Amino acid sequence: MVLYLLGFLLNLFSPGQPTEADLRSLRWGMHSQEVRTLERLAPIRVTDTTQIYRQRWFYNYPATLHLDFIDDRLAGARYILTEKHIRAIDHWKDYHDIVKILSDRYGTPPGDYWTWNVPLYKDRPERFGDAVLLGHLRRSSVWETGRSIITLEMSGTPRDGIYTVLSYTSKGRPTE
Repeated sequence: MVLYLLGFLLNLFSPGQPTEADLRSLRWGMHSQEVRTLERLAPIRVTDTTQIYRQRWFYNYPATLHLDFIDDRLAGARYILTEKHIRAIDHWKDYHDIVKILSDRYGTPPGDYWTWNVPLYKDRPERFGDAVLLGHLRRSSVWETGRSIITLEMSGTPRDGIYTVLSYTSKGRPTE
């Protein structure tokens, strides 16, 4: 009991890092080696500025995770969703499911952007997935917290398919 009380008081009065994570169990400004330790499985690629991990998940969505570093400190991350649906509308549904997940956590996105390159399907919501696949539509939603900018983007081309990327970026210069 005494050790518990001592630990509680040390955490209460110590000027260390806040306990809330910015992403997964990670905090902006963590050293790359700390991040590797917390991620447990080895990255598939490591450079001075990036660590890439396969077979990660954002809720129920399989993804590749790219962690970005500035001066060996965590500054950003990207989940690149790896699920490849046969029907384009299923990607569209995934996007909206993830918007709901993020909105439940961070509130309504203050930025919700629709970029129509070709308005062919603009009045046909049941074809919005096809519009993304053909490169006619790009979609993005943006949230902000005190320390992060969160962006969900969906785009596509007939050759490459549809890509959905969820990015987390530190608002400030990563420091301890």
